[in-house]
Amino acid sequence: MEATDRLCIIPPSEWIELRELYRLNWPEHHVAYATVDNFIRWYEKDSGIKNLTIYCLNGSWREDGTYLIVDRYQLFAYSLDPTNCILEKALHLLDWSGGLKVSSLLSRHRPPVINVITSKGLEKEYDSETFLYYMPKAECDALQLSVPEGFELKALSADDASTANDVWPNRHQGSLFLLQRLAAWNPNAGLYECATGKLVAWCFRLQAGPLGALQVDEEYKRRGFGTVVAIAVAKQIANLGQDCFALVNAANVPSKKMFERIGFKHDGEAYWVRNLPTVAGQWKD
Repeated sequence: MEATDRLCIIPPSEWIELRELYRLNWPEHHVAYATVDNFIRWYEKDSGIKNLTIYCLNGSWREDGTYLIVDRYQLFAYSLDPTNCILEKALHLLDWSGGLKVSSLLSRHRPPVINVITSKGLEKEYDSETFLYYMPKAECDALQLSVPEGFELKALSADDASTANDVWPNRHQGSLFLLQRLAAWNPNAGLYECATGKLVAWCFRLQAGPLGALQVDEEYKRRGFGTVVAIAVAKQIANLGQDCFALVNAANVPSKKMFERIGFKHDGEAYWVRNLPTVAGQWKD
């Protein structure tokens, strides 16, 4: 890392230009495209959004497509540079002391993250592998959505996000605010029992673009309800003109089989890596 290296902020006025870099060799960089597009849409909803910054190294993003997006405690990292050299230099310059959750990290970008965590002497809280399942827009459009009799699909509310957070295996400090914002701003679907109004299955679209936090109430499992909400959100994403992907924990065999039955294709791996904080702190939402 050169002494003159510095992190530069990419202003929102340049985010669309950044996003368009990832159309190259489509769909190779569809994850980066979806990630930047998500934050463009968020900024359009709230231009005063807090704790959201897109960084690059030395102002060079037009040359190498390298970005670091910090959304509160979450970090999204990407680069068009196959050597990861620029990405690793940029990662070194971030403040990791509060604990960063590196999210939806493609396998090819994991080594520089691990290198930086190791070189800084940080301790990992977890380093979790997921399978990436991909489906192009045209195939999402062709999916048949069948809502079971006695149930209805609706958008998730803030209260529904709270229900989902209460049983989410990945629940953590700040996750309620995350799910509530996803419910308000991103494609999502909840399946409700008509007679009782009970939410029985739900699916969100996470910041990087994947289907996530998909769950079915314990009493309603093995009835295909996960498939219903997954297809519902996939078709919403297709309506935005985008391809769809999902990230499924490598050990979650039932969910992997479900996405394969729907028609998604396994297209690599991605990771969720979080370092333990070295200073005390708490997010102010």
